[in-house]
Amino acid sequence: MLGRYLLREVLPPYLLGTLLFIALITTDLLASLSGVFLRQGTPLVEVLQIVLYRMPFTLGIALPLGLVFAILIGLARWVRDSELKAMYASGVSPLRLLPVLLGLSAVVAGGVLFNAAWLKPEAHARYEQLLYRVYYGTVPSGVLSNQAYAPEGLGVYFAARIYPDGQGGGRLENVRVVEPSGALWSAARGVWQDARWVLEDAYRINPDGTVETRSRVPLPFPAQFVPPTTSYEALPLGELRELARVDPEARFPLQRRYADAFGVIALAWLAGVVGLGLREAAWAFVAVVLLIFGYFVLWTLAAQLARFALVGAYGAWLPNAVYFLLAAWGTRRLA
Repeated sequence: MLGRYLLREVLPPYLLGTLLFIALITTDLLASLSGVFLRQGTPLVEVLQIVLYRMPFTLGIALPLGLVFAILIGLARWVRDSELKAMYASGVSPLRLLPVLLGLSAVVAGGVLFNAAWLKPEAHARYEQLLYRVYYGTVPSGVLSNQAYAPEGLGVYFAARIYPDGQGGGRLENVRVVEPSGALWSAARGVWQDARWVLEDAYRINPDGTVETRSRVPLPFPAQFVPPTTSYEALPLGELRELARVDPEARFPLQRRYADAFGVIALAWLAGVVGLGLREAAWAFVAVVLLIFGYFVLWTLAAQLARFALVGAYGAWLPNAVYFLLAAWGTRRLA
C-alpha cells in the first residue's frame, strides 16, 4: 500500500521532469545548429528529422535525470505536508520505501540500456548522415583517410585511403602493415574483402633486412572485426562488443553504455536517500541540481581518466562507484 502510494506520488512528476529535460536538450541542440540552418537554408522537414533522429540520445539523458527530479520533488511534497514525519512517528522505517524506488529505477535502467543498445545507434547513424548533408550539401562519400587499426596481437594496419568499391568491399591505397614479428608489408593498393586485407603487388621487409615480393597477400583480421566506417555511437551493442575485442578505442564507449544504464539505479538510490532525509521541502530543488551536476562532473572526468592505462575503459564506471558508495553510506544513516 505504501509503495503504491509512493509510485502515485513519483510517476506524474517523472513524466513532467522527463518532458522538461527533453525540451531543454532539444532547445540546446537547435540553438547550437541554428546558425547552420539559417546559413544553409535548411528546410523545416530536415530540421524536424534531425530532432527526431536525435531523440534516442535525448531520451538517454532525460529518462535518468527526470527520475532524479521526480523522486526528490515527490518526497519534498511529503516533507511539506509532514507525511514523512507522520510515517516515522508511526514506526515505519524509511528503508521500506527504498526498494520501491530501486525497482522503478531498474525498469528505467532496462529501458535506457535497450535504447542505447539498439534504438540510439540506428538513429545516430541517420543523424550523422543528415547533419553531414546539411553542412556540406551531400551525403558522406564513405571515404576514410589516414586510417590506422591495431587489432590485439595482429600488428598494426595503416591505409592512406579506404573507400567503397560498390560490391560490398573496399579499396585500399598506400597500405602499410607491421606484423607482430616486426616485418613490414608495403603496397600501393589493396582491397578489403571477406573480413581481410588483401595487398596487391606488395613487398615485405623482414626483420633481418631481406626483402620479398608478392602479387597478392591476404592478411586476415579476426573474423568478427570490420574496420569501423562510422562513429562508435552509431554501432549496435553487439557490433561494438565485437569491435572492442580488437580495437582498444572501442572499449570505453562499450563500458559507458553499460555504465550509463546502471547509473540510473545509482542516481535513483542516492536521490531516494537524500529525499527521505530532507527536513525542508525547499532543499529538494537544491538537491536535484547538486546530484545532476555532480554526476555530470564525474561522467566527464571518467572520459579523461580512461586515457590512463591503470584505469582504462573501466573508468566509465567512476560516477556509479561514487554514487553507489554515497547511497550506501546514506542508507546506513537512515537505518
